[in-house]
Amino acid sequence: MKTSILIALYNAETTLDQTFESLLKQTTQDFQIVAINDASSDSTPEKLHAWQEKFGLNRFILINNTANLGLTRSLNLGLSKIHTPYTARIDSDDWWEPSKLSEQIHFLEEHPDHGIVGTSYINHFENKKVTVKPPVSDLDIKATIFKRNPFAHSTVVFRTELVQRLGGYDPTVRYGQDYDLWLRLLPVTCFANISTPLCHRHTLNTISSTKQREQMLQCVKTQLKYLNLYRKPLSLYFYILEPLLVAVTPAWIRTLKRKLSL
Repeated sequence: MKTSILIALYNAETTLDQTFESLLKQTTQDFQIVAINDASSDSTPEKLHAWQEKFGLNRFILINNTANLGLTRSLNLGLSKIHTPYTARIDSDDWWEPSKLSEQIHFLEEHPDHGIVGTSYINHFENKKVTVKPPVSDLDIKATIFKRNPFAHSTVVFRTELVQRLGGYDPTVRYGQDYDLWLRLLPVTCFANISTPLCHRHTLNTISSTKQREQMLQCVKTQLKYLNLYRKPLSLYFYILEPLLVAVTPAWIRTLKRKLSL
């Protein structure tokens, strides 16, 4: 098989069916699924076994953690089981357009100097949808990567060997482990995003919404770490202010701001 789809799940019973339905509808089926059940206490394990039967045991590797390891360590556990050339990431509350995987694999095969490709995506709020179009070219992504994360995690496909060689996700990073990984990849490969929105993301009751303060503080740490490591100009340190301000803003104000923006 050419690709492995890496997914870690914790108490995802209400959303995982939509996620796996979208995988079943991919125009390429040359993939296996590596799913890590992170000690869920709801019906997630039973639903995962049902989906394993649909895809077949040879295409659906299921790992059941006996204790909750968290997303980062679960992803590294899954990554250690992958031997396909490409790895695609998806979260248990997101879903893909049917052509997503085939378009990205085609891109990587046509661009051997690129180690990762994402896509534009659609954020689904309670009352509206917002299309997010990140920078597309390697030049533009690298020009803005210290300002904000250029990839939504569920959009990316990367070369497995490249990420495994760098040690996978940093196990000390609990939130925003993807941003840390992209910044580690910065000097060793080219980046790209496909401009078409090929991924859909739920935004309610996700880690990004419920753990925003922790995520923003980790973002600041990550930015500082790599700004210093790569000896970037002082002007880029200005972009630390945005996540820092979000982190120090009281939770009720952040909640009110999200509601007003909808």
